[in-house]
Amino acid sequence: MKKLMQTDFKEIKETDTQLPSSRREIEEDMLEQICLIANAGAEITVEKLCDRMDMSKREVTFYLKQLKTHGYVVREKDTYTGLQGKEAESGIFLTELGKITGEEFQYRHEILRQFLQFVGVSEEKAEEDACRMEHVISEETVQQICNFVDYGDTFERILKQSDLRSWYRPGSYQFLMGIYQIEKTYPRRFAREFKRFSENIRLHVTEDESSFELIKREGEASAQNLWYKDPEQGWIQAEERMENPRIPSGAFKFLTRCQDPIIEGVALIAFTRKGEKPVDWNSRELDVHIWKSEG
Repeated sequence: MKKLMQTDFKEIKETDTQLPSSRREIEEDMLEQICLIANAGAEITVEKLCDRMDMSKREVTFYLKQLKTHGYVVREKDTYTGLQGKEAESGIFLTELGKITGEEFQYRHEILRQFLQFVGVSEEKAEEDACRMEHVISEETVQQICNFVDYGDTFERILKQSDLRSWYRPGSYQFLMGIYQIEKTYPRRFAREFKRFSENIRLHVTEDESSFELIKREGEASAQNLWYKDPEQGWIQAEERMENPRIPSGAFKFLTRCQDPIIEGVALIAFTRKGEKPVDWNSRELDVHIWKSEG
């Protein structure tokens, strides 16, 4: 039984590396190869494309017709006198549109290949995966990956709705926090509610959730409720445990840089009297500064 399962897994693994490509993907790959041949100053022929694409002459001819229909290539016709007196198509040339589009495909491919190798993927697998990814990935994602490849050490990234269970092992961690007025003045001013809490904040991570606990100062009993703004559900009243309110880590937006050991988290909160609901214009900004987990 065990041997059968290993064999089945092997078959699945081998099949996974040979997933069928769509017609659009094949057309884009062929256009990319045509551009590579043209940039090398070589003649573009059906035979070369058969070799590079590992396809039959009939298949290459079919996709060349598709590329011609879409305005990417043109074919010159040479008339020859044969037994059947037919016209043969030869001379494959890129149009301006084909050249621009093909170079965009090459750019995508190279950026994705570099990125995959940068994060530890082997050269062979990075080449293979980049070939598939380049056909479905958006322009915005390509640009952000490009920024990461070029400026990875200093590139600033914003992470939203992050579950800190993927960053920290289960346990409790103590960090610093501040509650600020939302206004355009600089430097920022602490909100009056900040004095009710300790400047320390606890991050609690369990197998099921991660949340920040605001610690009330000793003897502080407030008649106000604390709310946080969830990115999807809007305002939610914070749950209290041992009289201290807790805010899920998913309510924060985190700002991180590669070389900076500190990650800044920002959440929108509000304080209301019993029976009242919060409004955006009277909200506060809760900032937390956490260090990057080494585990």
